[in-house]
Amino acid sequence: MPASYKPETSAIHRALIDSGADPKLIHPAIEEIRHLSGQNVTTAIGAQITELRSGVQTQISEFRSELQAQITELRSEMQAQINGLQAQINGLRAEINTLNKVIWPLISLLFIPMLALAYKILTQ
Repeated sequence: MPASYKPETSAIHRALIDSGADPKLIHPAIEEIRHLSGQNVTTAIGAQITELRSGVQTQISEFRSELQAQITELRSEMQAQINGLQAQINGLRAEINTLNKVIWPLISLLFIPMLALAYKILTQ
């Protein structure tokens, strides 16, 4: 026996010995059982990962859709506010233009008598 050999004491080992199995096949059989168990665990974990990945992808898609809807709504609200501000600016421009049309003629009307008054004061 090799120095690193450890005698099997597991329930599977004892069951195989008690059932009269060939001692040369017991260790390979136990190793095969372990290997198959590992494959089953790996397959189960892989299935869980796939399921989780699918769930996460679904949640990301839902979140992306909801976020896109909120962005679209926000853009619409902002555009409405911009349009309202633009209308107010246009109204203010119209008022300024109207005031300019009224103020400059009034200034001109006031300037003539003031110029005459200034001339009268200077000539006396």
